[in-house]
Amino acid sequence: MAERGETQDGSERARLGGAVEPPPGAPPGTVRVVTGTAARQVNDQEAQDFGISTERICLEIEHVFYDADDDVLRHTITVDFSGQPYVTRHVPTPEELAHRE
Repeated sequence: MAERGETQDGSERARLGGAVEPPPGAPPGTVRVVTGTAARQVNDQEAQDFGISTERICLEIEHVFYDADDDVLRHTITVDFSGQPYVTRHVPTPEELAHRE
């Protein structure tokens, strides 16, 4: 991603006395959200799937929601093809979380 910045971190939460809340729709237990955005060319598969040109620019927005143990609660990527948003989400299973080192 071109830009990446934490929207909430422990120091900000502590400074505000716990008043910082995760955004609406965040999974329960979310304590930190990392967001990144990038403009990029539409790839060949997207062009075929959506019937658009590879000459087109799309906006990709990524949100990763973390819990207090830094485990990923949900990873969401939204690609906006000029008014045609397409969202993919991955929620780790308990087995995937158990295998993290």
